[in-house]
Amino acid sequence: MNRFSVIRNLTAILLLAVIIGSYMAVTNITSEPDISESEPEEWVMDHSLSIFLEEFEKNFEEGLYGEQIPGGAVVIVKDGRVVFQKGFGVKERGKPEKVDEHTVFRLGSLSKGFASVLSGVLAEEEVISWDDPVFRYVNHFRLSDPYQTDRIQIRHLLAHTLGLPRHAYTNLIEDGMPLDLIIPRFEQVPLITREGVQHSYQNAAFSVIEKVLEVKSDSDFNTLLHERLLKPLDMNHSSMDYAGIMNSGNKAIPHLHHSSARGRVPVPISHRYYNSVSSGGINASASDMGKWLLLLTGHYPEIISKETLAEIFEPIATIRNNRFSRHWDGVNMSHYAMGWRVLDNHGQKIVYHGGYVNGFRSEIAFAPEDGTGICILINTNSSYPLTVIPGFFNHFKSTPWDVISE
Repeated sequence: MNRFSVIRNLTAILLLAVIIGSYMAVTNITSEPDISESEPEEWVMDHSLSIFLEEFEKNFEEGLYGEQIPGGAVVIVKDGRVVFQKGFGVKERGKPEKVDEHTVFRLGSLSKGFASVLSGVLAEEEVISWDDPVFRYVNHFRLSDPYQTDRIQIRHLLAHTLGLPRHAYTNLIEDGMPLDLIIPRFEQVPLITREGVQHSYQNAAFSVIEKVLEVKSDSDFNTLLHERLLKPLDMNHSSMDYAGIMNSGNKAIPHLHHSSARGRVPVPISHRYYNSVSSGGINASASDMGKWLLLLTGHYPEIISKETLAEIFEPIATIRNNRFSRHWDGVNMSHYAMGWRVLDNHGQKIVYHGGYVNGFRSEIAFAPEDGTGICILINTNSSYPLTVIPGFFNHFKSTPWDVISE
């Protein structure tokens, strides 16, 4: 063998060694994740979240079964992303079709939050102001006191602080009367207090916001809601009318308790509250509500800013009963902002709302500072979601996320 052959062979051997070494290095990197010193905390957080969600799913499903709830869906967001969405049970008792994350439910009073955020979008554009007098835009809106009528502002509508008794003319909403016929009747209702003093929950009066926004935008409320919120968020399973839910091929059927049937039985989807969409007429799926939660926690600044959201979520009136705080350990009162309830969970601000209509129950809650949120939709009336939500937030509150992520 000559000198050049030896050199050639040695070169080949060295090249082969380099290739083998490189392959082993790549194999080591891809087969075992390299948890570097700069990113171990993020890995631990995701792993812990995964464990929690597995346990949450198991417990939630067991709870639905124990409460004899036919079907439901849940979506959870954390730190700007949807981390869980799933359907449980069946759309209709006695039938096999399963609920999934795209199954449509009625939201009931969760619709009020959409109205307030839509108002916030227009406030950012200076189309309206929270301080605008309602009478300026809806001249058939009158209270029994003409001076109080003149003082009622948009913020009073959204915070239920007009001075009217609780649920004034909700019966007419449920009877299907158009808003334009209900609004002039407020003049006949005796006031219980001055505006801005006392929270007194409304449906008909809250829905006057629809007429305000229609006048200011020169567009009907449903179109405005779709074009400014639902469409930009790609909430493709959502709608605002009876036809919308009835035409859905993937909808839940409502159920009511019937003693002779030993449980909950399916009932028809009704027309109720589609005459006051802002109070209770929106339909949506859990997957759509995940997108909504991301907006509410500040991740769609191109639609509405965090600053305007903070204005909307700022408490205005104290709610003087524990109906909505009783499931939270040691929390004895709550407040109302503009279209949203607010409570202080021992230093953790929780913004939330519940809804019930036509055998559908819904709950939504989020902690703006923590970027954590949950929405639960079920197809019967049960307080079970109210018992789930406090434990959900207490888990994240007790977990040292800020320490882990430093």
